[in-house]
Amino acid sequence: MKQIFGLLILLVTFLSCSTKSIKTAKETQSVDTWGTYCDTVAESFIMTFKYPDNLVVADIIDNCRCVGNKIKNYDTNQGTDSTNTRQWSVCMQDTADYSVDYLVNSWKGMFKGQFYESRDTISVANTKALRVFLKDRNKDLPYRQLIYLKKYSTLFEIINIDGATNKDFEKFYNSLTINETTKPSP
Repeated sequence: MKQIFGLLILLVTFLSCSTKSIKTAKETQSVDTWGTYCDTVAESFIMTFKYPDNLVVADIIDNCRCVGNKIKNYDTNQGTDSTNTRQWSVCMQDTADYSVDYLVNSWKGMFKGQFYESRDTISVANTKALRVFLKDRNKDLPYRQLIYLKKYSTLFEIINIDGATNKDFEKFYNSLTINETTKPSP
């Protein structure tokens, strides 16, 4: 009788552990699946990045590739140019058009002078990059995380508009690759 009781406890323990493991694996799989976006930009380089499957990549908007939640009932008559929430963006400018300081200062206006700024250096797409955090002094208001790098005569501005965790945004920008296109030999 003690052996049956012991076997029953062991069986219940085993089943509860395996059920939890299966559920956790399914939850992880549904949360952690990412798609890949690839674009040949101006026939001079190929840019790829990964993004969560629950988000969408919008068409080219203001020379940016924008990732975010799909906007329901998108209406072109309302003056909006985006089909998603633009949670993350990779924007490109010719390096001669704008400076990094000009772009950072353009974001500062949304904080009405009441913000904290911090800067550090990271590596993105095998290139040294400047990371800038702009945080409102009111902790309940959104922040901006901006990353700037120059490659192939292009200034890249990678933007996080407080829509996702830093861990997911980090995975997004670390997946970015920018490779020069090879021209056919004559």
